[in-house]
Amino acid sequence: MKELVVKDNALINASYNLDLVEQRLILLAIVEARESGRGINANDPLFIHAESYINHFGVHRNTAYQALKDACKDLFARQFSYQELSPKGKVINQMSRWVSQIGYMDDGATVNLIFAAAIIPFITRLEEQFTSYELKQISGLTTAYAVRLYELLIAWRSTGKTPVIELSDFRQKLGVLETEYSRMHDFKK
Repeated sequence: MKELVVKDNALINASYNLDLVEQRLILLAIVEARESGRGINANDPLFIHAESYINHFGVHRNTAYQALKDACKDLFARQFSYQELSPKGKVINQMSRWVSQIGYMDDGATVNLIFAAAIIPFITRLEEQFTSYELKQISGLTTAYAVRLYELLIAWRSTGKTPVIELSDFRQKLGVLETEYSRMHDFKK
């Protein structure tokens, strides 16, 4: 069975800064919810086992345990920003957290998380504009920026071309702060 990651294009185009382990954890939770048939809601936790992380991303067992434990601490504080239209057609700049609850169980090497209510429609109600790809397509990517760039590009797969994106907008979508990579040479790397 294909392990599909499916996200609303508004989330693909949102501005956020997650590190690689945090991104992988989010993606595994989306796949887990889809494959288990349990779905995603704001009340029931999803469980991601370290073994799944190890198998999908080819990392060493001890590295995976520590990385997931650290990601739990950081992911709880992470936020993203996106735009939506009000009923009157006005643009609203929204901010939300990724998860409302997250924990790591040492005994079972398992992460349990509950997505924040605001994110759930972006990964469950996917009737119109959405992007999907197989988890294995990003499993070899080794930086958070590479995963974000892949998602930004794959969203335009069906049209066969990508739009021109202003540099400041591109930096924001990748989660690159104004103080980071201020020299173009470093940014291009």
